Amino acid sequence: MNLFRNWYATLTANWREAFRDENFRRYFVPNFLVCLVVYYCVIYWLNLNSTRPGMIINDPLYRFLEPRDFSAIIFFFTYSAAFLTLLYVLQYPLLLQRALVAFVAIFVIRAVCIYFIPLSPSPGIVPLIDPFTDTMGHEGRIMNDLFFSGHVADLVLFVILCRSVMLKRYLLLCTIAVATLLIWQRVHYTIDVMVAPAFAYACFWLFVDKDFIWKPFLKKPQFESN
Repeated sequence: MNLFRNWYATLTANWREAFRDENFRRYFVPNFLVCLVVYYCVIYWLNLNSTRPGMIINDPLYRFLEPRDFSAIIFFFTYSAAFLTLLYVLQYPLLLQRALVAFVAIFVIRAVCIYFIPLSPSPGIVPLIDPFTDTMGHEGRIMNDLFFSGHVADLVLFVILCRSVMLKRYLLLCTIAVATLLIWQRVHYTIDVMVAPAFAYACFWLFVDKDFIWKPFLKKPQFESN
């Protein structure tokens, strides 16, 4: 109960402070809407792109991993990490503002990479079942959105955003587990997973942390504690 009280007190105090800032009031809702629109535009494009043929990679790790369905475990790690990260960033509206921009960057850069590096899934793929994305974006029929892994990039971004040491450790565990299981299930090639952290970090560093594009409204958040 004390944990919830502390979380709620931090959340309300920081949001009151944020809404005193004219730039935050002006940009937060448009920023959120842009993130939502870009997400659905990218999913729409990925659906159109879903039948485009691509290269099949001879992944050496596949020789050692018999494909199995880990969808339920991947779902648990991915969405428990997303839920805990959401609870964390909600306390810090300025951090949430930056997170939305980072996600837009990842959505767009990933779509560009998928277009210019077309890959087809491994013939031994076990399709990933994700009730959330299948319902929200009809992503279940998309299997050639490979380079780079959106799951891993998102999880790495969660790690970058959070300052809580305990939460970071759990998010790192989730990232390693999901990355491993995506390869094992042959949803992604090893290269898709290995490069995703670099893309996630580059998107955050270039479009958020450097502040040279969105500087008028991307103020750095003040963290009360770890």
